[in-house]
Amino acid sequence: MAKLPKIYQNKIEKELHNNKKVYYSQNNEQKIVNEDSKEEEKRSALEVIDEVFSLPTYSFNIPLSIYTKDKVYHTSLIAKSRGHIITFDNDMIPIDEITHIEKRQ
Repeated sequence: MAKLPKIYQNKIEKELHNNKKVYYSQNNEQKIVNEDSKEEEKRSALEVIDEVFSLPTYSFNIPLSIYTKDKVYHTSLIAKSRGHIITFDNDMIPIDEITHIEKRQ
């Protein structure tokens, strides 16, 4: 097989700031997205649940702290139905009552 020629690739020597400004046409406001504030922003409980189930590992191997109005559960997820989640401790928690979910180490 013949040796193929190398492709010219220009070196990037400056710091890039792509996609820092966002324009939304409905309310005609420009917003600057700050990467630090995006990380601090709390994700909704449904996003965290979907993330746990989409990981390539088993969902019951991921320890979570689930905060509801009345109680805090330190457990892991087993299954998700339309309006509830089932935990490793066999608790059935309505998704509407969940205020916050955190991954524990």
